[in-house]
Amino acid sequence: MLRRSARALLPPGVHAVDRVADLPREDWDALTGPGDIFLTCRWLEVVEATAGVPMAYLWTERAGRPVAALATALATTSVPWALGRPDVVLTKSAEEELPGAGELLAGLAADPSERLMPSLVTGGRHVGGTRLLHAPEATPEDLAALVQAAEVLGKEAGARSVCFLYLDERDTALGQVLGGRGYRTCVTGWFSALEVPDGGFPAYLAALPSRKRRVSVAAERRRIAESDVSVGLEELDSADFPRFAELESQLLAKYAIDITPQQLLPLLHQTRECFGGDALAAVARAEGQVVGFATVLRHRDHWTARQTGYDYAYQRRTGLPLYFELLYYVLVEEAAAAGISTVNYGLGSTATKRSRGCTATEQRCHLLTL
Repeated sequence: MLRRSARALLPPGVHAVDRVADLPREDWDALTGPGDIFLTCRWLEVVEATAGVPMAYLWTERAGRPVAALATALATTSVPWALGRPDVVLTKSAEEELPGAGELLAGLAADPSERLMPSLVTGGRHVGGTRLLHAPEATPEDLAALVQAAEVLGKEAGARSVCFLYLDERDTALGQVLGGRGYRTCVTGWFSALEVPDGGFPAYLAALPSRKRRVSVAAERRRIAESDVSVGLEELDSADFPRFAELESQLLAKYAIDITPQQLLPLLHQTRECFGGDALAAVARAEGQVVGFATVLRHRDHWTARQTGYDYAYQRRTGLPLYFELLYYVLVEEAAAAGISTVNYGLGSTATKRSRGCTATEQRCHLLTL
């Protein structure tokens, strides 16, 4: 992606490389917060190895150290990660009648794939919390320089748009910079996270929003305990990745996302290789096989839920609440001992996540057509 002509057009003071291996790794990661695991160098290595598209990394410095940094990827209509494509995300947001999405889509006055793709996706290609990393001493000029640099790279790569697909409502500094540069915006979802109480599962249960919910959650746990399912939190070294990939592919198919188990396997292997003991899986087993799993990745004192999948034939037959057991109850039980303060769940099923104690923040797409 980084042609010599593009480098020559970058704003003064902007550094650019196209491999994570060439980044000032320690200084880049120092800019991340505990919820920014998908912008750490070790996750960017996973993305770089599995995304199948050109990547570029930009930063500005003060006194020889990065103060602001931006990851980018050139998304095409052939990438399998549909929720990292602006044409798909805007269409989906408009169908769900999210604020501003219909107007933004109508304003394109063309087929969104033809008008927007390929697109330079900035701030990471993950779903939720895409952003420009920056230290407290970074200025609006630092942020603007990196946004301008991304626009240069997009034009040089033949992109038809530049976007931040899921900028958090709390990131007002970047939002102001993007607004000043003519980016149009709409809501693309809500990012959910759970603050874990010190008292483990009993404290979590007591803090749920209603007595009815507390009773139902306690009943769900009893059903699991009385069933033939064994549940535990495990490291990934002995994980049954082919089975994980099979179950996740089934889950994605429910949401009309066509990714085969073979396409999912490399990501699982790369995750284990790059994260080691910071990658865990809550696993449910019954009848001699895995019937559900959920992976979590650790960055500082946060866990972030990453991949999940379920044996739907087993679910239909038993009606067991494996989703809640694996993604909520087991993690809450284990979090305090692991020194975890927050579990990040990302987008989707916001009402359900709120019912299990999560809070949610608005995510917005910021889009510039080139």
